Amino acid sequence: MPYDRVTAPQGRRSRLPARLVALLGLLLLPAALPAQRATLRVPLGTLEDRVAADSMDPAAHYDLGLAYWLSRRYDEAERHLRRAIAIEPHLAPGYLALAYLPYARRPKLWDEVRKGKVPAELTAAVEEADRFRRKAFLIDPLVDLKPLALMIPPASSFGLKGNSEAVYTYIMNGFGSFWDGQYGRAYQFFHEIGGNASEEEHQRFPSWFLWYEALAAAHANDFDRATTNLRTLLARAQSDQNVDAGAAIAFSEANHYRYTLACILDQAGRAREAIPLLEEALTVDAGLYMAHARLAAIYADQKRPQASLEERRRAVAANPDDPGLLFDLGEALARAGQGAEAYAILKQAREANPLNFRTLYVLGWAAQQVGRNDEAKDAYRSFIALAPSSFAEQKATATARLETLQ
Repeated sequence: MPYDRVTAPQGRRSRLPARLVALLGLLLLPAALPAQRATLRVPLGTLEDRVAADSMDPAAHYDLGLAYWLSRRYDEAERHLRRAIAIEPHLAPGYLALAYLPYARRPKLWDEVRKGKVPAELTAAVEEADRFRRKAFLIDPLVDLKPLALMIPPASSFGLKGNSEAVYTYIMNGFGSFWDGQYGRAYQFFHEIGGNASEEEHQRFPSWFLWYEALAAAHANDFDRATTNLRTLLARAQSDQNVDAGAAIAFSEANHYRYTLACILDQAGRAREAIPLLEEALTVDAGLYMAHARLAAIYADQKRPQASLEERRRAVAANPDDPGLLFDLGEALARAGQGAEAYAILKQAREANPLNFRTLYVLGWAAQQVGRNDEAKDAYRSFIALAPSSFAEQKATATARLETLQ
């Protein structure tokens, strides 16, 4: 019986060079460009109905969480975003949204973090937000950037003041374009901020600018610009020069930029360049578990199943408390036809995260392969009961398998 994979619906402040500000100021003299703002394109009631009908759908909770955020119903937004990552622990956009939600609740938190004057009662929330921001980009450097359209950092977060209003407007339009996935348009906004600057001048721009331009460029498939910017950020972090800190940027550690650069190179089809960077990142930090996960994916693409499985095991060893890594290993073992080990690992994944319905589907298959038919039937029944409508095909397959076991 072939295994069919279940897929998830998935500090110093630097300033813009005066020449750049002056250039963009001339470019935008009419000042008729309003900052783009996110708007709710699906009625709130429709999103609420979707969650009511599919209460185990992490994407539905995520979408509703953003809708509540847009409506300034922050407590409800947080509840649904946390529910989304509880169901799907590797839902990178959920972490990214939660990373910036505290700043929506308290806009002056941007400056409080920048100045190192966070109120004591908010310290834990800021620390968690920092962890979530890093986690989002470590899970997937090409994470959906939609939540960034809802964050509205003040100009001071970018070191902007004086006559740089036009620059700020372009930045906010770049963020606003993320809302409906217009990455090419977002990239154009960041690209135009640079004006006609030479490449040498471009690489002296602030780290926050290089970071966001790199993200937009990667999403728009301009991998040369993305990797060039990331190499600059990596070099800066290694030399501890001109490194931005604070909530406006994801990373401050050189090794995280190294990992991100490797992932973007992999996305660009340059896996041979990505592999040594990932290996170097793991040499620097053996606990960088997502580097193991990325290597596993690369080796799987290269038809190296044993090397891929070994990296999956190393990822679990590096972070045994992550149920998502356990599921990934169990699923990979199932695809490799190693039913007995897959069954054992998936049992652990199920115990670690009872909300992840995808585990049930693969567990049912693995249990069936090792002759535990009663457990297979229970797993399939639970999957059919819990899985959202977006998994209709897998539910039909589970139903068919269940019938063969009756």
